[in-house]
Amino acid sequence: MGYLDDIEFEESSKKKHHDKEQLIDALINKNERIMTDLDIDSIDDIVNYLLEKSMYSKALSCLNSLLDYFPYSNELWQRKAIIYDHKGEYKTAVECFDKAITLNPNDEESLINKGITLDNSGQFPESLECFDAVLNFSPNNIDALFNKGLILEKCDRFEDAIGCFKKIIELDPDHKDSYYEMGYCFDYIDRLTDSLAAYEKHLAIVPFNYNAWYNKGVVLSRMGRYYYAIEAYEMALTISPKFASAWYNKANAYASLGILTRAINDYKTALGINRKDVYTLYNLASAYEQMDQYRNAIELFSKAVNVEPGHYESYFGRGNCYYQIEDFNKALRDYDKAVELFKENPELWYAKADAEYNLGKLHESILSYNTVLRLNPENNQAALDLANTYIDAEMFSEADILLTKLISKGAAWAEPYYAKAKLHFLLAEIESGLKYIEIAFAINPHERFYFDFEKDWERVLQFLINRDS
Repeated sequence: MGYLDDIEFEESSKKKHHDKEQLIDALINKNERIMTDLDIDSIDDIVNYLLEKSMYSKALSCLNSLLDYFPYSNELWQRKAIIYDHKGEYKTAVECFDKAITLNPNDEESLINKGITLDNSGQFPESLECFDAVLNFSPNNIDALFNKGLILEKCDRFEDAIGCFKKIIELDPDHKDSYYEMGYCFDYIDRLTDSLAAYEKHLAIVPFNYNAWYNKGVVLSRMGRYYYAIEAYEMALTISPKFASAWYNKANAYASLGILTRAINDYKTALGINRKDVYTLYNLASAYEQMDQYRNAIELFSKAVNVEPGHYESYFGRGNCYYQIEDFNKALRDYDKAVELFKENPELWYAKADAEYNLGKLHESILSYNTVLRLNPENNQAALDLANTYIDAEMFSEADILLTKLISKGAAWAEPYYAKAKLHFLLAEIESGLKYIEIAFAINPHERFYFDFEKDWERVLQFLINRDS
């Protein structure tokens, strides 16, 4: 017998399709001969065909016709439940599964499928009960163990989920999906070495799963093994070249290694696949910022906030770029927007305070520095900057209180003593100022060469030089 040519194969295919449609019509019209001749595999074939085409009403009509003849068929009630599950009508699906289970209380398939439907509807405890019911009389049922493991994952019970997957692997050492899920669970609970081993076991069985290569890369990145992570991402991309997340994560690995040119190239490739991904736009902008290419960074941060107006990090990043090119007005505008979006972030308030200070808005700057200290009372550098701002605003009493508090912490830090000296010099308390300058120099002798004395203090510096000579 020779090969069918293309036209004959197409006609044969059409004939099968036509025969299936005729069979469906016969079922809906309750053709008794057809219904009594069908076995469960043929019914599954019809139901799956209709589900693939989302023809739920026809599928239900077929099942209802069959159930009129065979009302006590556990298998038919189960298929009807599956149709309702596909429709998203989970309550009705569960009722149909319950009918099937009533007809055959020990039917593992019905219990497992009911558990899956309950999972789909977010009823995790009830779903677990179904899988446990199967495992009570069939403790080695791999489907029940696997689905139970998935539910335990969703409930953040990762150790228990791992126990299920390990039991499966004891029963079936080549159960690829259990290795994959174990990799995820181990990663989530920071057992990175175990996670890596699980993904490698999975890949030994399924070497072309690009998601597994990607996840392996994520774990290696978390371990700080960036070169190996890059290799894993490249394997994922060899299998799936349009995998934007793999390009993005590979770029992040290069950025972590300080290889910014390659990072930028990969971020650009990721953007070629998904132009509106705010995280890629932000990280590409940050890479340009690290390379002091502030104009390029500003352009990309601007695109990021256009895509996601609530992305405070991009306002902050753009503000930092404006700050670096000394456009303090635009920097402050972006810091204000970032603070509006995330009011409890001390880093944002700190940047805002610095911009206000550089614009000569001392009282606004004082308010912002105080907010930093409210949110992070242990930020000594912010306290010092606030003290210096008090001095510039001629709020000497407030400056003195704050500097005294900083000095009382006992840290070997010269700057508070230097600021205290500055305060006393401005108050014409030269001897007190000299005392604090000497302490500052004792803490860090190099400071006497790097302190930038203001013109009003030149006589003090000359006094120290004359005295030391």
